[in-house]
Amino acid sequence: MKPLIISFLFLSLACNVNAQLKLADKDFNNLVALGELYTHNNMFNDAKTMEAAGALRTPLLNHMIDALIATGKADTGIINTRFLSRPSNDEMKLWYVLREIHYERVDTARKHLPAAEVAKNVLSQQIDERWLLANYYYRIHGGLAMLFNNADLSIYNLETDKLGLKNDTEKAIFFLSITDGLIGGRFKVLQYMKKYDRVAEFARKMPMFNGKPYFYYTNLNIEDFEFIGYDKKESYLTREIEGLINTLSVHFMSATAVKMQYSPREIYINSILHHPEIFKYSTSKEVLQQMYDKSK
Repeated sequence: MKPLIISFLFLSLACNVNAQLKLADKDFNNLVALGELYTHNNMFNDAKTMEAAGALRTPLLNHMIDALIATGKADTGIINTRFLSRPSNDEMKLWYVLREIHYERVDTARKHLPAAEVAKNVLSQQIDERWLLANYYYRIHGGLAMLFNNADLSIYNLETDKLGLKNDTEKAIFFLSITDGLIGGRFKVLQYMKKYDRVAEFARKMPMFNGKPYFYYTNLNIEDFEFIGYDKKESYLTREIEGLINTLSVHFMSATAVKMQYSPREIYINSILHHPEIFKYSTSKEVLQQMYDKSK
């Protein structure tokens, strides 16, 4: 029993950061000011906001501010390994402060505490590393989406083993976050508009993941965890796998309507659409199972 308890304790600690992050006064005050700046323009897409952020630089906040500015510029700088790599736990907690200051202002159900008080609360909390990592990639994915409006990213190969990600769970969070930012919402809109040629265009411009097209990434049968989104807790995999299955389904169906780089069969056979162990996370699991049974 004792080894089991120790193993459970180790696992709990492995998924959480230290209980409290203490900042110097200047770092704390500038972080709060950065949070207030972020909540009034979370796209960081104008020169005034970038200049104001630059005035808040400290050695602790430099990388964070560089990432926010790169997100706002939405150029190829945002797809650099410097920003796609896993930040330290301490830095990711600072990003979580930005999230909570922002949600405190926009969520009408909250008490609307002062930004400094929100920051103190977050810094004193123990927060799951997986939440922190998902939040970080969410904060920068807007810049990637804007870049992808016009840029061809097919020349890029995003290698999950070279981004400092600790395990398969963190690699999955990275993949799901980046894929959703680039084509998740975009494919839904294009499907609704029946713009299958545009689906083909954006699918062709997607970056590679570990040297293969995005739909080949199937290492997603990880341990599920409770995830806190904008205003509620939910299953992380149910939320994210459902989104990816929808994206893949649009890609697959579009490939049956217009000529694409990859055939419908190649998309289906090599993606999670053909992995029954994943179906349980989708509301379309019965349909997916029927398709799988017919494909054997």
